[in-house]
Amino acid sequence: MNKEHTNLCYKTAEKFIKDVALIEYKCIYLSEEPDVIVFDSYGNTTLYEVKISIPDFWNDFKKPQRIQVKKKRELIYTLYPSLGKERYYVCPKKLIDIDELPEGWGLIWYDKDTDKFRLKKKSGVFKIDKGLECRLLVNALKRYKSGYTKSILLKDYLEYKE
Repeated sequence: MNKEHTNLCYKTAEKFIKDVALIEYKCIYLSEEPDVIVFDSYGNTTLYEVKISIPDFWNDFKKPQRIQVKKKRELIYTLYPSLGKERYYVCPKKLIDIDELPEGWGLIWYDKDTDKFRLKKKSGVFKIDKGLECRLLVNALKRYKSGYTKSILLKDYLEYKE
């Protein structure tokens, strides 16, 4: 990955972190490498795919996890359920238009001049592989405990007192 992409991944994680965020995280459990995945304490996940070029955006459509097979009520099913109950593309302002998005995906623009994010379209709800997400989170926490903190952000909490 290039530096501009990595920087936008970290900015995205810092902006949208709920409890835990993994950034450009590599793991043997995954057939894909999420740019940013955020976990909250209720078991919900949000996937952020950062795109800094149009070819990178169009290449994303080739991933098997992106192939949609059906929509049942409000839940979007893909050929291979994967990560992110909600899914967003994050890109520099005006790089991707709403009408270019695959069904269900949200869009967030980043304006580097103002250093602000702007929600352009809210994500739908996707069918996920919850077991895969849990294994990924446990793997990240084990890495964190062993001192490997690169790519892992944890939100600070106030210490509990009885």
